[in-house]
Amino acid sequence: MYLLAEVFFYAGQRSSLPQVGYRPDAVFDNAGNYWGITFVELQADRFDVPIPAIIKFTFEEYHYSEVSVGATFSIMEGGHKVGVGKIIGMDI
Repeated sequence: MYLLAEVFFYAGQRSSLPQVGYRPDAVFDNAGNYWGITFVELQADRFDVPIPAIIKFTFEEYHYSEVSVGATFSIMEGGHKVGVGKIIGMDI
């Protein structure tokens, strides 16, 4: 199961751009809970631009039923917001 997303990493919030295997947390606007995600496809070459990505939930499969296309989320490293994302498709 995968989520197709468009993500945006803020300049100045990380020392380098993330790569495949990056494992931050996602906080979906309607939930407020931290959910672990893993980037399985990501080709980030610049900050502050939309980037297509494929992500999966790292720990809980049932989270897939709790999100839908169009859902937005914050990309978190601990309590630090390093970017945002939007679900643009689901491959379940």
